[in-house]
Amino acid sequence: MKIRSLVLAMILSVGVAAACSPAAVNVNVNTNSNTNINAEPASTPIAAAGEAVDIAAQGVVTELYKAHDSKKSPFFQTKDRALVDKYFTKALADLIWKDATTSKGEVGALDGDPLYNAQDTEIKNFAVGRADVKDDAATVPVTFTNFGNKQTINFRLKRVKDAWKIDDIDYGSGETIVKWLKDTGSASTTDGVFEGKYQVGDTTCTVTPVKMSYEVRWAKGKGVEMFFFKDGTTFESANENERNQFIFTDDSYNSGTFHRADGKTLPVKRIK
Repeated sequence: MKIRSLVLAMILSVGVAAACSPAAVNVNVNTNSNTNINAEPASTPIAAAGEAVDIAAQGVVTELYKAHDSKKSPFFQTKDRALVDKYFTKALADLIWKDATTSKGEVGALDGDPLYNAQDTEIKNFAVGRADVKDDAATVPVTFTNFGNKQTINFRLKRVKDAWKIDDIDYGSGETIVKWLKDTGSASTTDGVFEGKYQVGDTTCTVTPVKMSYEVRWAKGKGVEMFFFKDGTTFESANENERNQFIFTDDSYNSGTFHRADGKTLPVKRIK
C-alpha cells in the first residue's frame, strides 16, 4: 500500500507541473512582446525629418553664396537659364532672367550686388542662420557687416516639388528683390517727374516724391537726402552746410549733371 501511495503521489506531481507549464510560457511571451514595442519612441523619425527640412532650406542659401564667391552667380549672366532656375522659383527666375537679358550690358533694375544689397563690399562676420520653416514656406536670415555696418537679409523660400526655391529676398524697409525687378521699365512713365532710379557717376539713387520734397536714397551706404525744387530744372538738397544739386538739361528730368558741395560734377541719367 505504501508503494502504491508513493507512485500515485509522483504521478499527480508530474501532472500538476505539466498543467502549469503552458501558463508560464504565455506570461514570458507577453512580457517580451511589450518590451520590444516600447523600445523605440514613435516620435523619433518625425523629429529627424523636421531637422532635415531646416537644413535643406538653409543649404539652398548657403550654396547660392558659395556659387557667388566662385564666380558662378546666377545673377547678371545671360548664357545659362538653368542656373537661375536652380535657386529660384519660376516667378522670380523669370524676373531675374528678363532683367539680365534686356539690359544689354547697361545697368538694369539690379544696380548692385543683390546678395549684399550694395555696389561696394567689404564683408565680415558673415553667417547664414537656421531656417524658420512653416509648412511649405521658410525664412533664412543672413547676417554680415559691410564696411562696418551690420546688416540682415531675409531669404523667403517655398517648397516646390520637394525642393526649396528662393521666392524673394527681403532687404528691410519694404525693399525686396521682387519689388525692384517688377519696377523695371516703370521709369518711362515718370518722364516729366523727378522720380525713379538714376545713374549718378558710378553709383545710383532712387528718388521718391514726398509731399513738397524729394527723398533721394543712395545705393552706396545708407545715405538719404531730401531735395527741393529750386527753379527751372534744378533740385537742391535741404542741407544748408552741403548744398548738392541735380541740374537737368531737359524738362523730362532724364539727364543732366549732379553738382556736389565739394565742387565735383557727375553725369546723371535716368535708368530705363
